[in-house]
Amino acid sequence: MTPGDEFGMIRQRYRDCFAAELSPGFSDYIHRPGTGGSTAALGYARATDAPLFLEAYLDAPVEELAAIALGRPVARSQIVEIGNLAAVNPLAMIALWGAAANDLAALGDVAVATLTAPLRAMFRRIGIPIAAIAPARGERLGSAASAWGRYYDQDPWVCAGVIANGQAAINSFLERRAARQAA
Repeated sequence: MTPGDEFGMIRQRYRDCFAAELSPGFSDYIHRPGTGGSTAALGYARATDAPLFLEAYLDAPVEELAAIALGRPVARSQIVEIGNLAAVNPLAMIALWGAAANDLAALGDVAVATLTAPLRAMFRRIGIPIAAIAPARGERLGSAASAWGRYYDQDPWVCAGVIANGQAAINSFLERRAARQAA
C-alpha cells in the first residue's frame, strides 16, 4: 500500500501530539480501517531496499547493532523497519501491530523501530520483548529535525525485536483481554 489516506491520519496525529510536519517516510503503509478513515497506521521498509531512516541515529549498521542487542546473528535481509506509528487510541494501535506482525513476518524476522518512552512502556505492559539499541537524537538529522516538532522530547530510542516473539506477546495480550471482557 502506498501513502494515501492513512498517511493523512499519521500526519495529523504527529501534528496534534508533537507539532510535527511530516512527509511520508516510507513507500509502504499498513493501516486499520475504521468508520470515517484509518484508526491506526504505520509505515515499513525492508533493510535490503535502501538505508533505513533510523540508521541516521546509529554509529554502525543496524544489523550489527541488532545482533548485539538481541544476542544472536541478524542478517540485514531479515530486518524490517517500522515507523510513522499513529493511532486514534492504544487499542487500535495494538490491533494494528497484531495484523502487521503477521504481514511483516513474511518480509523478515527482526523488526526495528524508533520508539518513544510511552510506546516502549506500552510494549512492556503488553509483554512485547524489545531491546534498546541507541538513543534517537534529533541533532543526528541536522536541520531536518525541526520537522519533528516536540517528538524528541519523548525520549525516542532505536529498538529491535524478533517479530515472532512480538506476535506471540500480542496474541497473548489480546486473548487475556478477551477473557477479561467475557468474564
